[in-house]
Amino acid sequence: MRRKHYFFGEDEIKLRQLIKEKTGYCLSNRGTLSQAFRRRSYCAEYGGKSNEMFEFIGDQVLSYYVVKFVTKRCCAKNIESDYSFRIREDSFTSLKQDILSNRVMSEIIDEWGVAEYLIVGKSDEQNHVDQQTKVKADLLESIIGAIAFESNWDSTVLEEVVAKALNLEDRLQNIIDNDYNSALINMENAVTHLKELAEKEQCSMPKYTIRGPEAYGYTSNGNPIWSCSCDVINDETGLCRVVFASSKKDAKRAAAYLVLCEHYHIQNQYGDNAFYPVWKYENGKLVPYKDAFAAKKINE
Repeated sequence: MRRKHYFFGEDEIKLRQLIKEKTGYCLSNRGTLSQAFRRRSYCAEYGGKSNEMFEFIGDQVLSYYVVKFVTKRCCAKNIESDYSFRIREDSFTSLKQDILSNRVMSEIIDEWGVAEYLIVGKSDEQNHVDQQTKVKADLLESIIGAIAFESNWDSTVLEEVVAKALNLEDRLQNIIDNDYNSALINMENAVTHLKELAEKEQCSMPKYTIRGPEAYGYTSNGNPIWSCSCDVINDETGLCRVVFASSKKDAKRAAAYLVLCEHYHIQNQYGDNAFYPVWKYENGKLVPYKDAFAAKKINE
């Protein structure tokens, strides 16, 4: 830690190069660079402006671009042009917090090795604040805030800086793989995912009942009519969805997908969102199938 109002010489060059390497942006103004590291304890003793406003700005910038990035990864526009989020709102909040926790941001500062450059007063020096998790997290926010200020809030610059500084692509993928599997659910992997869920004893093993053209015949276009019901027990509650489709494969995976949507309380990214037991899948769209005859046939 230091008690100098500004960075000069080798310290300035080294710190500027390091921040550019880690964020992709070079803080070229000596005053901005120094203020980003200058804590209130120093200013109370020696004057000058602290990094508190940069911390505030950086906190907002990080939050905005992390939400934007996660939304791009975990949101899809369905057939009706509505947006469907593949994770629940509470999981979305937890996911954001996991990425921007004080612990994570502190670890980033440790990896950069810049906490030692904090400009502090006597009290902070005595309390070894450069080792405190919250202080290091605040420093990352301050650096991002300084970049926002110096770049004149260039949105392209800030989005790239946040993604690089947090290593967002890899970090988000790792978190999703370990804790938010519901964000990865789609029609293609639904049957496998539901089976794995049962193997983890989070629901019963799914029971599929499939019927084909021998029961329903063919459409006016000559396409076969298939149905599949998917039944599981989830926390002593039964979940069942029936899907009609022109292929056995589509019917089965669509039924499994809808059961997973109910299990995770996530939205159907392929069409309507409604609590309805019987559905139809055609032309890439899943919608409630309200044909009473079809529902009756399934129950026979």
